[in-house]
Amino acid sequence: MTSMVADIGGTHARFALADAAGVLQAPVILPTRDMTTALDLVQAAIEQLGVRPERICLAVAGPVCDGQAKITNQGAVFDEVDLSKKLGLPVHLVNDFVALAHGVTSFQSLHPIGSGTADGGVKALLGPGSGLGMAVLVPEAGGYRIQASEGGHADLAVTSHLEAELWGALSRRVSHVCWEAVLSGPGLVTLHAALSEVWGVESKSMTAAEISAAGLSVEDPICHQTLELFFGFLGTAAGNLAVTTLATGGVYIGGGIVPQMVDFAASSPFRRRFEERGMMTDMVKNVPVWVVMDANPGLVGAVRYAARIEG
Repeated sequence: MTSMVADIGGTHARFALADAAGVLQAPVILPTRDMTTALDLVQAAIEQLGVRPERICLAVAGPVCDGQAKITNQGAVFDEVDLSKKLGLPVHLVNDFVALAHGVTSFQSLHPIGSGTADGGVKALLGPGSGLGMAVLVPEAGGYRIQASEGGHADLAVTSHLEAELWGALSRRVSHVCWEAVLSGPGLVTLHAALSEVWGVESKSMTAAEISAAGLSVEDPICHQTLELFFGFLGTAAGNLAVTTLATGGVYIGGGIVPQMVDFAASSPFRRRFEERGMMTDMVKNVPVWVVMDANPGLVGAVRYAARIEG
């Protein structure tokens, strides 16, 4: 059976065909910002792949409820029943990080940040991209039960006087100061603007990619501190998730941003902030953290999810 799987975010969507054994072909990448409807996007992908699949599994960056999903940072609506009817084949929807979680045990390239030893306990997954996704893997007989999460929309926690000042500047730019407000591509831009305000300088108009490049090269001190703050916040968010779920099986960092900056992540405040858990510090020090470096982990996860629901 030929399947088409997709990893659909707020900026781009990756589509690929998979054979009966779950082997993926080369993906095609389409922009999601310009699409008019979910059907248009899926039909464009089928046309570009050149093969009509027998089933489709779409991993969407947003909560999936009653067979419907809306891309959180883009607005497009997906409906399993409607798409299945119009395409004449089975269509399944899944949250993108739930799909990613299904692929955790299949990933081949993991980059550690710090040390630690995983046991057979809960695994936690989070990652900044167009938004901030999260999911939890709870061990059960024969594998893991995947728990969806929208923890990226939980309130941002500050841990220093500077971050308290930043919170005020952030609140003037976003309606809800949550983790995703800083830990995402758009969040990196917002964080840079808020830090510029705290510094008392005019904020430059820069994209997330430009901020990252300038920060990595240390050519711009505000961009550099923006990245330091970004990874500090990410360490706190990951540490919070680890203690909330008792993730002794390890924490995985996915998404499209961190894999491009793993060397910076290792030297950043990330691991220190991850471990600063008060009475739980000794426990969290032993929790390993890995950055998922696989080329298309969302598609791998979507294939595993599709096999599970069809099996």
